[in-house]
Amino acid sequence: DSAGQEHELLEHGRDSLVTPEKAELFAQLLLEMRLGEAKQQLATVRAGIASVVPLDCMALWTWRCLEERVCGIATVDVDLLQKYAKYEGISAEAPEVGFLWSCLQEMSQTDLRKFLHFVWGRSRLPQEGHPKWGEGFKIVRQAVASDADQWLPSAHTCFFQLDLPAYSCKEICKERLLFAIQNCVHLGIA
Repeated sequence: DSAGQEHELLEHGRDSLVTPEKAELFAQLLLEMRLGEAKQQLATVRAGIASVVPLDCMALWTWRCLEERVCGIATVDVDLLQKYAKYEGISAEAPEVGFLWSCLQEMSQTDLRKFLHFVWGRSRLPQEGHPKWGEGFKIVRQAVASDADQWLPSAHTCFFQLDLPAYSCKEICKERLLFAIQNCVHLGIA
């Protein structure tokens, strides 16, 4: 099976040779075993979903729609993120905020997912209007004791918050942001 465990496909199958005459039978038995090996787990997931949503209603959604409702949208939409941005102690027109949005617009989907993980602990955005947005994405001016260009941004995943230093240019913002999202992803570091 997929867990690497041996299973007899038929009684005394371990002692039977697979001959050209029996190959089709064994192939069919193997296919049935592999297709059914997660049956118990799927039944448990189905029962869990049924405890929250009547199963008759499940037919109203495609698998993709259900995935988006449960997991969020697979493609990170920077414009949607920007729509839900709230600014505390910093203006939406501040240069460093403009650098941030410009950097995010240029990032690959892989790096955008890393950014979301850095600031929120998840890799997908909820659908527009979904209650999971809560108070939105907070951008806060990070107070630093010295040259802001030397500091990394920090994040508070519980609050979906980015503390952003007042970087002097887009290039430094991008360099520090990429370093943070690729290297500072463990609790206590972000």
